[in-house]
Amino acid sequence: MTGSTFKIVVIHDGLIPRIDPLLISLQSEFGHDSVIHLENSNKGLNYVLENLNQKMIVLLDINFSQGEKSGVQVFEDIKNRTALVSVIMVTARLLNEISHDDLIKMINHDAFAIENVHNYPQIVELVKSAAHKMEVRVDSALEQWISQHPEIDTQKPYIATRTGETFSLFQLLEAIRLQTVDGKEVEKNILMLAIDLLGREKRKIDG
Repeated sequence: MTGSTFKIVVIHDGLIPRIDPLLISLQSEFGHDSVIHLENSNKGLNYVLENLNQKMIVLLDINFSQGEKSGVQVFEDIKNRTALVSVIMVTARLLNEISHDDLIKMINHDAFAIENVHNYPQIVELVKSAAHKMEVRVDSALEQWISQHPEIDTQKPYIATRTGETFSLFQLLEAIRLQTVDGKEVEKNILMLAIDLLGREKRKIDG
């Protein structure tokens, strides 16, 4: 399969590159270059936070070596920065072996799923589901719309905020993905406009 339009960031220290069936399955399904495997949780977190302007899905282990952040800490750090990154927790531990407090944190911060790392066919299906959810988001629709415009137009100031700050189309897309204050406001306004347009079209249909 050709490369996907998003990255799958696998943060897990128990997978052997080029051998592990989970990595092989993900690369086969979504493209080799679309899968990024990082064994160190701190480096994995840094990669995610430094690339929030890209579409990505994170597969995250729970246990890491001493001196590294735990998977739950990494998960919380990601969710404290943005709600747009889907995080699938993958672990060899049974659900009843995960502490109650950690489960509560993952549920409260909207973990996309918690799955056994050895159940790689199900993990591939979860990634597909997360990818679909990502493709119907405002930022993905905006990105598709932007791609239909000449590049020179996407660099020009397109919208101004209440404070007078201007954004090009690409800056607008980045602000939404980074979940800045302005980005969240624009995202909400786009959704409200879409709902208003749906209402108008319904009135036309209903006569």
